[in-house]
Amino acid sequence: MASASASTSRAATPLVRTSGPILVVGQEDRTTENVMARLSKDFPDAESLSRHQQIHARLQLEIMDVREEVARLKGELKTDQDPGKMSKIQTQISQLMLQINVIREKAAEAEAIVKTITTDIQRLDTAKTNLTSAIQMLERWGMLRNAHAQLKDLLPTKRYKDMSQALSAVTHLLTPLKPLSGIPAVAEIFKAAEADRKSIQEKVAVDMDAFFKQDPNKPVDRRTIAEVCHVIDVLGGDFRNHIIERYLQLQLAEYRRIFKSTDEAGQLDNVPRRYAWFRRILKHHDEEDASLFPPSWEMTRLLVSNFSEYTRSDLANVLAKSTPAVNVLLDALQATLDFEAGLSRRFEMPFEEVTAGGLTSRSGNGSVKWTISSIFDNYFNVYVDAQDRAISDMLSKYRGPRSRSSMEGAMQTESDNPVPIILPSSTELFYFYGQTLEQCEKYTKGEPMRKLSKVFAKWLKVYSDDVLMAGMRKETGRRSFEGRENLQEVRNACMILNTAEYCQNTSLQLEERLKDKIAEEFKEDISFQNERETFSTVISSCINMILRELESSCEPAFAAILKTPWMHLENVSGRSAYIVDLVGSIKQIAEVVRTRVEGKKYIRNFADKAVGVVITRFTQSVIKSRPLKKIGAEQILLDVQAVKACLLDLPEPHPENSTNVYTKYVTKNTGQLETMLKVILAPDDPPEGFVQNYCLLIGDRSFSNFQKILDLKGTPRTDQQKLLDIFLSVTSTNSELSDTSFLTHIDMDPSPSSQVSGTMTNNPSSSGPGSEINRITSPISSNGLFSQHGSSTGLPSLLRSASASAEGHERSETPKAFGDFRRLVNFARRETLGPLGGI
Repeated sequence: MASASASTSRAATPLVRTSGPILVVGQEDRTTENVMARLSKDFPDAESLSRHQQIHARLQLEIMDVREEVARLKGELKTDQDPGKMSKIQTQISQLMLQINVIREKAAEAEAIVKTITTDIQRLDTAKTNLTSAIQMLERWGMLRNAHAQLKDLLPTKRYKDMSQALSAVTHLLTPLKPLSGIPAVAEIFKAAEADRKSIQEKVAVDMDAFFKQDPNKPVDRRTIAEVCHVIDVLGGDFRNHIIERYLQLQLAEYRRIFKSTDEAGQLDNVPRRYAWFRRILKHHDEEDASLFPPSWEMTRLLVSNFSEYTRSDLANVLAKSTPAVNVLLDALQATLDFEAGLSRRFEMPFEEVTAGGLTSRSGNGSVKWTISSIFDNYFNVYVDAQDRAISDMLSKYRGPRSRSSMEGAMQTESDNPVPIILPSSTELFYFYGQTLEQCEKYTKGEPMRKLSKVFAKWLKVYSDDVLMAGMRKETGRRSFEGRENLQEVRNACMILNTAEYCQNTSLQLEERLKDKIAEEFKEDISFQNERETFSTVISSCINMILRELESSCEPAFAAILKTPWMHLENVSGRSAYIVDLVGSIKQIAEVVRTRVEGKKYIRNFADKAVGVVITRFTQSVIKSRPLKKIGAEQILLDVQAVKACLLDLPEPHPENSTNVYTKYVTKNTGQLETMLKVILAPDDPPEGFVQNYCLLIGDRSFSNFQKILDLKGTPRTDQQKLLDIFLSVTSTNSELSDTSFLTHIDMDPSPSSQVSGTMTNNPSSSGPGSEINRITSPISSNGLFSQHGSSTGLPSLLRSASASAEGHERSETPKAFGDFRRLVNFARRETLGPLGGI
């Protein structure tokens, strides 16, 4: 067997070495697998080893085949690298280049032959083209001579219509003959045509002067003037522009004289008179002069453009000298907008297109589009400042020391009419905003509207701070020291809350409306997000104030808990007397909130926080009332059930769905207090059963927490040591218990400064499970009174570091310290506790 294995190994080794050099690195693993597979195939069992000689011979044959294949491949490689083969290839390339040169020479010869054949044809084409051009030139020359002769005959006459036709023909025929101006005959006719052009220009200038002067003693034939304008149109160039500008200046000369910016007639309050004057001029132009000028001159549009340019310049001077009154500014702007709108309808184009092509465009700035009304944008701050003052005056009666009177006025309508759900001042403010925005939209959509949005934002912030928040501060100053609920304060807080929500929602609509109306380049600057955040702060303050009133109204009931002798109760007699006052106060305030607050999400937010307030204060009172004893714990447990039923009705009375999120939230907040009371009322005899009951209900192994239960239970000091020893023994062997529980966060001696009423501040944490408001926060946590270790509860009165009782135990003990102590107890358990070690 050994010899067979060695023979097989020697037979396989050449195969591995032979095939190794031709393998790449990535194939080594596959080669090893192939070898092992071959060996497994050839020697599948022990009996196959007897065939090792046959397998060895077959492998030798395979090795010989591989060596022959390698030799053959080496021979082919040597043949391919033969230097003689490269020389053959170079020879073939040289022969190919010789053939290419021969083909190139033959192509050049063919091209020369074709060029010789087509030379005559090209000459014939050139001759034909020259002959055609010559004939056309001769024809134009003859036509030019005839047209010039005709024009020469018309010069002494006033047949301007025929003269314009002849002049147009001469002008068009001279252009193609310009290259022949070196020929004497052609140069002579060019010179004569230019002289005739000057003569015609002087002649029509005289007729147009007569027309412009309008001498009553020498009336001008208007039909002749129309024909003269056609001649001027043919003359074109600077002469035509000169005639147009002279006409425009004559038409507007009186306007510039009457409405100077330095005279009374040119002031801003006389802007409507400017447009009235121009409408009369425009009407006269339409009826008398418009038909005289060729349509291509656009004389009416140019008249409007020049008038607009003069007016714009005058208004700029007037506005720059003094700040106008708002009503004068708006009247002038409205008259300007009406004037521009009327002309836009007449020409069926925007007014900035109407003004294009006036004096400005001829001076080189025609690409700048402008309107008369745009000059007011730089001075529209007067309007914006006026709206600022108007809003200030409107809100003055709701701000300052007398702002309370407006609140009371809104509430006094309760006897006669339904009480408004929001302050009327808020609707008045946004109505004014809407009216102002519509008015501003009529005048401008540019920079002034952006400035107006800043004014809106400013007064939204002022309204939030000086009206809503200021009213809230006044309400909180009038505390009810008798401990009774102040329902009027709650109603006022509900109205302010509704008002803040209304302002928050309406400011968003105002922002969207502004973005729709303002010019595109200013849309990014429109935002009331900061103002909406201030209204969120107001809403938060309203809810906190209602919670303070709720706590104040419940104060007598909590005081009654402290006065009740719980350890001396002999039996459980139904609900305690203080529960009637406590539940009644909660229901009374909850009813006001449900009926007065419009937003369901805020009602839910109030309910979440109210649960935290009531359970926190209730637990504080219970802890301060220790010891409780069994009967006292049973009575309080019954009272907790009544409080829980009341709290379940906070968002809505008698909810149908008892498994919703809010119900689970209330159950969680009250459940841990109930658990603590159940542990307290459990009998401590036998002590092992009491400890096991604690571990089952509380589920921790904290020495300090167990000490708290003993303190609340009122266990005598002589019995506490035995219970503590048993507790240490049991918990040291139970690894399933946690180090902390809800009892860890209970402060056994809450100080007055830790009352919830004194800590109602804004907190960035969320308010409770299911709450739909992120910005409305409170120190009352949604996680309940007895939240687990590491969670944020926000109840400073109870959620403190765990402390030991006042009977001498160290307050600074931690679960880690007791872990070492438990190990020590576990080490000595068998000798110190005897049979208890097995518990």
